Amino acid sequence: MRPPSAPAVEHYYARRLYPAVQANLTTLSNRVTLSLFDLTLSLVVVILIGGWIHWLRRLRREKSIRPIGRGLLATLTGAAIVYLWFLAAWGFNYARPPLEAMVPYDASRVTPSAVRLLAEYAVREANRTYAIAHAAGFPGVHDSPPALIDALHQVERELGRPRPTIVAQPKTSWLSPFFRASGVSGMLAPFYLETLLNPDLTGPERPIVLAHEWAHLSGYAPESDASFVGYLAALRAGPAAEYSAWLELVAESANQLQPITQRLVLQKLDAGPQGDQEAIRQRLKALVQPVKRAAWSTYDQMLKSQGVEEGVQSYSRVIQLLIGTDVLKVPGPQQAPSQ
Repeated sequence: MRPPSAPAVEHYYARRLYPAVQANLTTLSNRVTLSLFDLTLSLVVVILIGGWIHWLRRLRREKSIRPIGRGLLATLTGAAIVYLWFLAAWGFNYARPPLEAMVPYDASRVTPSAVRLLAEYAVREANRTYAIAHAAGFPGVHDSPPALIDALHQVERELGRPRPTIVAQPKTSWLSPFFRASGVSGMLAPFYLETLLNPDLTGPERPIVLAHEWAHLSGYAPESDASFVGYLAALRAGPAAEYSAWLELVAESANQLQPITQRLVLQKLDAGPQGDQEAIRQRLKALVQPVKRAAWSTYDQMLKSQGVEEGVQSYSRVIQLLIGTDVLKVPGPQQAPSQ
């Protein structure tokens, strides 16, 4: 059986079925403060362990491998049902056309000098918005800022989504120790379309991470596409979200520069934003490297299995998207204000 084409997925799933599924599942999950993903995962683990205890006991009593066969069949059937649930609830979004095919995009704009200009612009904007953002205050880990919701809906309309996303109330998860150890900032829990956040996020991180996860909820599955939509929304959502986006973009763009150029750009970052970056580095000291490597390796393979050829490297593609679409209107060298 041939998989559906990207245009078919876009027309029938992303623009018709998924918005209806998303509205209903997220409305359901918003009714409870606990993560339904956590509860379902726990139930699945209990059933799996209980089932295999039963089949192994039958193996000893019957002296036959038939119970093992029944156990394997039941396990594979359950896994298939879970995977089909994942695809129907959210996973088919991976098969949508790439964002470059849906917005005006010019690959010739993406050059090393353009990346440096973007990094320098992000530094200036982070410096400019630091004080007003801190004065306004950052949302708590369970907050859903109305300005960010409105900005997301505005971006969705511009990108052609037929109905606004029902945003998921941010929740923390029983998986928070894993998030802490692996460096995961947040995730879209696909089965009930919930937004789960790492409770250790610093204030300046929360708006852009929330915008990114809500962009996933909107149906933008690849990490770069979700980051692109998240940046556009956060930059329109008031001082705290705007600063959060610029601070994240400083790191994201600087990471694509050569070391010497990176140092020259980052030395122009003021003490305030530098302090926020240091707070993020302190948070990340809780990382457990074997857990991080295992988690990101697994996620890399999952992304590739869904057709994202770059795997986790696709995160950095957002810089190419921002430059190639020119949505930020980054000023050229002659337009840049003096430092």
